[in-house]
Amino acid sequence: MTDATDGMVGDGYYDAHSTFQAKVAESGAELLEQAVQAATLPADGSVVVADYGCGEGRNSIATVQSVLKLIAPRITGSPVVLHSDLPTNDWAGLATNLAGEGSYLRTFPEARALFAPCGYFQRVTMPASITIGTSGSAAHWLSGQPPGLDMPRSLYRSDAPLAERAKILAQASRDWEAFLAARAEELQPGGVLLVQMLGSDGRDDPLRVSAAGLLRLMNECALQLVESGDVPKEAYAAYCFPVVPRTVEEAAAPVTGALADRLELLHCGLATVPSPYQQALEKTGDVAAFAKHYTAFTRAFSESSLARGVFAFGQGDPAKLADKYYGMMQSALAAKPDGYPFDDLTLAVMVRRRD
Repeated sequence: MTDATDGMVGDGYYDAHSTFQAKVAESGAELLEQAVQAATLPADGSVVVADYGCGEGRNSIATVQSVLKLIAPRITGSPVVLHSDLPTNDWAGLATNLAGEGSYLRTFPEARALFAPCGYFQRVTMPASITIGTSGSAAHWLSGQPPGLDMPRSLYRSDAPLAERAKILAQASRDWEAFLAARAEELQPGGVLLVQMLGSDGRDDPLRVSAAGLLRLMNECALQLVESGDVPKEAYAAYCFPVVPRTVEEAAAPVTGALADRLELLHCGLATVPSPYQQALEKTGDVAAFAKHYTAFTRAFSESSLARGVFAFGQGDPAKLADKYYGMMQSALAAKPDGYPFDDLTLAVMVRRRD
C-alpha cells in the first residue's frame, strides 16, 4: 500500500489519456529486446513475465505482448504473466482489457495472466520466480509523503527549498532501494528487469527535471486554491507531489552499492520522449484541443494523489474542488499554450539477477 496515491484514475480514463506513457514504452523497444536476450531462461521452461505498475492495462498489455513475441522462439512451455499494482487499482478494467481484441491472450492463448494487488515496494510474488520484469512510467512514484515537509510555495523536487528537497530525495532513495531489493528477491537467477521512469540530468545550473514545467502550472493552480481559501495553507505546505525523477547516479547507486551482490547493472541512461500533446498542437494549431488533452493526461495520473493530500482538506466536496483545479489548469494552458511544456528525460534502468 501507499499513502501517496490510490493509483491512476480508473473506468478507462487513464487508458484514454496515457498517450505519453505509451510513447515512453515504445521508445524502449530496443532496450526491451536487449533485456529479453540478456535473460537466462529456466531449463524447465517455467517462464514468468511480470509488469510492475500495470494500471488498467493499455500500456502493460502492449509491453507484455512485445516480451512474449521476443521470447516465444526460445521457449516451449506456457508463459505466465503477472500484473502488479495497488489494491485500489482498476482491476476490473485490466480484466476487460485482457479479454479484448488487443490482448496478448489473443496472440498467445496458452499464456496465463495473474494479478498481484499490492504495492511494489515489497515482494509481490514468490522468490526466484520472475524471468523478465518490466515497469513503465511508475517507479518515480514515492511510497508515501516525506515526513515533516514545510513547502509553502512549492510542490515538486525541482522547486523545493534545499532542506525540503533533501527530505524528498532521501525518501526517493529509500523507496528505490526497497523496490530493487524486492525485485532482486523475485527475479530468477539470470532474470532481467527493465524499468522506465522520469529522470533528471543532475546538473546544478540549471537542473533539468522531467515535467518541471507542468508541475509549475500544477503548483500555480494549487496556490490559487490556497489564496482563495479553498485549501488550508497548512495542508498544502505539508504536501509534495510524490513523483521524483532520478538522475543516472541516483538510479545506479543501489545496484553498485547495497545490492551489488545480487544485481548486475546492464544499462542506466537518459533519453528524451517528445510530448505528443505539444506535437499535436504544432501540427494542428488547435489550442483548445491541446489544453483539453494535456489537462486530461495530467488529471489521469495526478488526481488520486492530490485528492488524498490536498483536496480532502479543502472546503466542500473534494470532487468539485478537483473539477475546479483542473478547470483552472485547462484555462491556463489555453491562455498560454507554450508556457508549461512537458520537458521529458526518460530514465531507463536494466538489471540482471546474479546467479
